This record gives sequence, structure tokens and C-alpha cells, in this order.
Amino acid sequence: MSRVLSAGDHPEGPAPAEASRTARARTRLTQEQLLAATADEPCVFIEAAPGSGKTTVAAQRFGLLRFTNVSDERAVVALSFTRAATRELRQRIIQAWGRSALTSPHRVITIDTMLWELLTFLLRAGHISWPGGRVDLEVMDTWKLHADHNWTTYEPYLKLDGRTVTPTVRFASHRRSRVDRAQFDAAIRAGTCTHDDVRSVLDAAIRDSQLRKLLADRIAESVRMLIVDEVFDANPLDLNLVRSAAQRGVAVTIIGDPWQALYRFRGAGPHLVPQLASQCGFVTYPLTQSFRFTSEQSQTLARKLRSKNPVVLPRRDGQPVDVVLASTWKELWEIGGDVLPLSFGTPDSVPAAAALLLVNQLTVSTFDTAAVFRDEALTQLGIVDVDALVRLEPLLADILRSLRKLAGSRVDEKSVVDQCWEDLVAAIGKESSRRFPRRHSAHTARLVAIGAHLMDNTNRRLVPGLTVHQAKGREWPQVGMRITQSDAVRLSNGLDETAEVDRTLYVALTRGKKLTVAI
Repeated sequence: MSRVLSAGDHPEGPAPAEASRTARARTRLTQEQLLAATADEPCVFIEAAPGSGKTTVAAQRFGLLRFTNVSDERAVVALSFTRAATRELRQRIIQAWGRSALTSPHRVITIDTMLWELLTFLLRAGHISWPGGRVDLEVMDTWKLHADHNWTTYEPYLKLDGRTVTPTVRFASHRRSRVDRAQFDAAIRAGTCTHDDVRSVLDAAIRDSQLRKLLADRIAESVRMLIVDEVFDANPLDLNLVRSAAQRGVAVTIIGDPWQALYRFRGAGPHLVPQLASQCGFVTYPLTQSFRFTSEQSQTLARKLRSKNPVVLPRRDGQPVDVVLASTWKELWEIGGDVLPLSFGTPDSVPAAAALLLVNQLTVSTFDTAAVFRDEALTQLGIVDVDALVRLEPLLADILRSLRKLAGSRVDEKSVVDQCWEDLVAAIGKESSRRFPRRHSAHTARLVAIGAHLMDNTNRRLVPGLTVHQAKGREWPQVGMRITQSDAVRLSNGLDETAEVDRTLYVALTRGKKLTVAI
């Protein structure tokens, strides 16, 4: 049974103006959205197709749960997997219900924040012990800015030895840049770690029956209602905690779409979500009506993809598009023409970070848009001054002008590119103390790619290029997608949501509001 809550149903209801906005918002909900937002079963799964208004529904549901049964002092908590997603949901809740909806303890946080809170509980209560007796931790996103790294097969990590957290090392099959063992151990003893370290400890804790019960008790004592957005991006640890909450009587709402699960490479377990739904008796509320697709072509394409019917995309053939998508950044740089990729990918080295700042200079001047992973590049370079990019701008612009001169000139390309690399190293050196390795063709190859693009695009309108992962959750009027031969075969056979490659194609081909074309 479902109902619509009015402001008069609770003593802590929104102020009159806020209640009026809330009432107007609910009158705009479709019947599907209304049923999902007001469902009163203890475990609810909202399966949301692209463009079906899942964030709107999540915000409405949060407010409904928050202002129902206010005598229960436990929190209503919404979880998502990125800071950007939590910011958006938080803003939607405030717009719909007013700021009182997010007074403590009610909150919207990342799943990483909740895991940190649970680990802190175990430490403060003395259920497990941290090196040096620490109970309050400083948690970082990455070790890269805070410790030296070595190119090695030995990976420092944390294990739970009985009830004691212990820093140790394990052998990995692939050599890569990893945090220095001695600095890792020292930082851990000082109470500093990363979110991955928190996950490592909690993953071990939840495998212990006593600790698992303590964690479940803690969630049930402090949280009465839990909303988990993009649940198909959750990994086994996340899903185990959701399961524990549901089994302990916490009302749980999970939101997501099996067709849009893209993060298996990060450890996500989309195949585990149906098991969770079955074990805990989740009732499904589908959101099938999309407000994204505004043309017959886009509507038909979305319907065929979802129905697993064969699809043949029209070729671009000069058609103007607002964005071009591809599975990888490498594929985007290979397209050429008028496509300007917005990144090289996550910068995992000082040379990669420097080249990405050069791309950022180009994307800002062309689209007034920062390069993807720009902030990660600044972190990799140890640049924290917010004015550093302003000071770097004329130096980076000079390098781009030098690369542009390659067009139609008779100069030796290698000597020009090598000089541009030295200029880039010198420019970054004015703001960063990071040491560059000796110049290598792998480093200058990024400048060659930028230069080739500049040579091809002196007088044409450029189109931004993004990977499908960066495009998830976004939409544009007209979208181009890099379709390989294997992609075309998959589309001709009909997509299957259990295959990650097919899910990537599905997400890409449902970003266009009016038109989607193959490139």
C-alpha cells in the first residue's frame, strides 16, 4: 500500500513555502514515480531506466522516509558512490523538502564515508585494534601525494590478524608503481590510510561472524532507513552490509539499473544484486517511462536495445553532434577529425599528469571545460595552489602554439616535439617539485597526439570526446558513438545486460535525446 505524505502529517514538516514546493513536486510525478517514491514495503528495489527520473524519485523518497515516524531518532541515510552523485542528491532533497530534511543525524554520504564510520566504531569500542592504538583515522583518496612509490611486485596492505590490524605485504602478479613499504607502515601507525585500506580491514571484519554481528547491530541501532543509489556499482563488501541492514530490520531502498552497471573492473558485483533482492524479499518498482528521448529515432533505439532486438545505427556522415563517445580514451584519440578528447585517462605518473595539464589548457580554451582527471593530475604533481593553473596558462599556451606550427611546416617533427616536452617539464617545474624521469617516446607520444589534432583542426568546429564511463548519467541532444566491428556484431545480435561490453554499449547509446549515430 502506498500513500502521499503531506506536510501536516508530521510535527517537523517543512516550512510552508518548502511544503508548497514539495506538494508541487509530487504533483509532477508520474504514476510509476509516485508508487516508487511512496512504497511502504520494508525492502524496495527501484529499477530505473535511463532518463526515468531516478534522482527525483530518490529525493522524494528520502523526504518521505525522513518525515515519517519522527519519534524514531535513528537516521535516514542515502548512500552513493561518488561525491558528485551525493552532492546532486543532497541538492535535490533540499529543493524538494527544505534544509530541515538533512538535519543531523539524517544525511546523504558516500559509501566510503559510511565504511569509515563503521571502522571508527569498531576501533573506538575496542572490538579491533589499530597499530599504535589509534582510534581516529585520517582517510585519504590515494597514497600518491603522501608517500613515495616504487616500481615493484610487492604490494603493502592491511590485514586483520585476529582482532589486530597489521600492515604487511603481498606479492602481486604485475609490477607497477606502489607505495613505499616503510612509509606505508609509518603512516598506518600514525593513523593515516586510504579508503581502500578501510575497505580491506572491513572486508576481513565482515568475514568474522562476531564482528559481522557487531557491524549489523551498529547499523540497526543508528539507521532506520537506508537508500542506496546506483546499487549495481556496489562491490561484495557494500552488498554484504546492505544485506546485514535489511536482515536486522532496517528499511532499505536500492536504486539502479542492471543495464547500466559499468564498474565491474572496480570490483562491482552487479550479478550479486538479484541474489540480494531475492534473499531479502525486495519488492521491485520499475521506472520505465523515460523523459530523455524526444525523437522517434531515439525512442525506437532505446526500446529496441532494452528489448534485445537487433539494432543498426546510422553513420554520422558529417552530421553535427554534441559529443563523441568511445569505450576508451585511446579509441577517442584514434578517431581524429574534429573530435577533441577531454583527457588521456587517469594520470598514473608525473609525465602523464603534465601532458594532461596541457590537454586541460586546450579543452578550457576550446570548450571552456576542464579536462577529465585534471584535479588528479594536480594531485599527482603535488600542486595545491589554486592559482597555479593561472600562472601556467601562458606557458602551456606557448607550447600549444609551438605544436600547432607543425601544420604545413618543414621543420623536423621530432625536434619540435622534444623541445615542447622540455618546455613542458620546465613549466611544470615552476609549480611542482615532482621529479620527471628521462624523456621517453611514451612521454612525447602524448604531445604528438595533441600536435596531430591541432594540425587537423585549424579552422573547424571541434567536438568533445568522452569515454562511456564518463558519460554515464549525462545526456546530450545528438551523440556520436565509436562503433567497432565487434560492436556492430553485438548490436546486430541484440544486446544482453549480463555482458559488460553490451552494458557499455547500452549506456553509450542511451545518452542521445534526439539522435545517436555511429562513428
